Amino acid sequence: MYRFFIYFIVSISILACSKKEASLDDARVAFEAKYPNVKVESIDRNTDSFFEIRVDNQLYYLSSDLKYLIAGALIDFDTGENLTEASLKKARKKYISTINPSDLITYQPDVVEHSIVIFTDTSCPYCQKMHNEIESLLNKNIEIKYILFSRNGNDNDAYRDMVSAWCSENRLEALDTIFDNNFIEAKSCDNPLEENFNKARQLGIEGTPMIFLEDGSVIPGYVSSEKITDILNTLTIN
Repeated sequence: MYRFFIYFIVSISILACSKKEASLDDARVAFEAKYPNVKVESIDRNTDSFFEIRVDNQLYYLSSDLKYLIAGALIDFDTGENLTEASLKKARKKYISTINPSDLITYQPDVVEHSIVIFTDTSCPYCQKMHNEIESLLNKNIEIKYILFSRNGNDNDAYRDMVSAWCSENRLEALDTIFDNNFIEAKSCDNPLEENFNKARQLGIEGTPMIFLEDGSVIPGYVSSEKITDILNTLTIN
C-alpha cells in the first residue's frame, strides 16, 4: 500500500494585476511588491499553472493568475512525479559540479563507474560508520569525494582534527586515523573548511553524513554500501 503525503500551505492572495497568462516579469514584480525584503534567487515557469520561486534554498509556487502562493511539494497528479524534488535535484547537481576538486578529499578506485560526494564530520558516529564502508564502495568502483564539514562550528576538537587532516601530507591516511579514533599531530594551513559552511548552507545541509549522487538526488544519513550501490545502479543521469 502506498500513502502519499501531499501538503500545500495556501498562504496569501497577492494583490496585483490578475492575468491568466502572467509573464515571468509579472510574477517577479508581484512577488517583490508583496515581499520587498525577500531576496529572490530565481523565478521560472514550472508548469502552465505555476511559477517556481527560489528563496534561500527553498521553493515556492505562485499560481499563474498571481492569486495564490504555495509552500510545499508540487506533485503532478497524473504521473505522481514530485516536481519540487525534480527541480531541487537539478539545482543540487549544478551546484555540486561547481565545487573545486581541490576542496575535496577523494578516495578513488582503479576504475570509476560512479561517484558520490559526502559531507562528513569526524565527530559524527554515523560518519564514522559510513567511513567504514569506504573499502566496500571502492571495491564496487565507486569514487568517494569527501567535503569536510564541522557541523558544530569551528571551536571544537572535530574542526581542529579536520584542519589537521587537511594539512597533513597524506590526507587520506590522516582522515583514516581520525575515524579510527586515533591521535594525529595538530597542523594548520589554508583550508576550505570555512567555505564548506557556505557550501552546506547552499545545499540546505544541517546534519551529516549527507550523500549526494550523480543525478542530484540526496541520501540523508548513513546507509550501507550495498544500498548505495543498488541506488546508483538505478539512476538515470541527464
